[in-house]
Amino acid sequence: MTTDTPTGTQFAVRRYEPSPVPLYLDTARSFFFVMLEGEITIRYDSYAPLTVHPGECVMVMPDSCYCIEVHKPSLCLRIFNSEQLAESYHNVLADCGMAMPADVNYEFRALPSPDAVTQFLRSVCTAIEDGKDCPGLHSRWSATLASLIAAYYSPHTLASFFRPLMSEDFDFRSLVIEHCLSVKDLPELASLCSMSLSTFKRRFKRTFNAPAHTWIAARKAHFIYGEITGTRKTFVEIAEQFNISSSAYLTAFCKQHFGLTPQEIRRRNHLHLRADGATA
Repeated sequence: MTTDTPTGTQFAVRRYEPSPVPLYLDTARSFFFVMLEGEITIRYDSYAPLTVHPGECVMVMPDSCYCIEVHKPSLCLRIFNSEQLAESYHNVLADCGMAMPADVNYEFRALPSPDAVTQFLRSVCTAIEDGKDCPGLHSRWSATLASLIAAYYSPHTLASFFRPLMSEDFDFRSLVIEHCLSVKDLPELASLCSMSLSTFKRRFKRTFNAPAHTWIAARKAHFIYGEITGTRKTFVEIAEQFNISSSAYLTAFCKQHFGLTPQEIRRRNHLHLRADGATA
């Protein structure tokens, strides 16, 4: 499992090489993922896989489970959401008299970047790789990006793209994520959310675009994969960590979600690391 949450910067350059092994990641902050070169497929929560090409941007919510499959050498810019950036968007939109329509449905999709936005982000990427970035620059970049976004996109497009961050389901989502892997069953999770089970299931489906059992199982699988590939824990220890009754059931769980046993997952990951010259 790779956690990518830099604290002192808002813009971060990431280069990825093609790999037969999916890279499973998580983040404590929402961010915008802008492709500048290459091709990557993103699997994000319960949404259908999305292949992102140069000049496209996607948004990932905080504490999300996602993985990437790198098809070509890729250059990406991650723009981590912050109070400062959110305030910049709000101020620019207000100055432009833009209302954010409420009657939009959210779908995980790539947002094409106009040439002016892409060229600006390329210059940001170059400055970072040249070692010329500093907190003051990050602040000015945020303000400029907010102005460009307001200038080049319609209110309806922005409302659809930013919908998860503005939705009334944001707090519900955070509560579910905090407790979903520690409760013993759905009734307990519904109780923590102060809802009846039926209301909870409806709210969950609306918020996460999937039935609760399906989404929680996929989230558990995501973190189990990270423990198998990113730690030296025994499979018995991993099973206990995720309240799985035995290593045999862990094997069945992995076969169901990944088509591989835990041993096969770890072996394949180690072979890939050795091939890349990394320490397995």
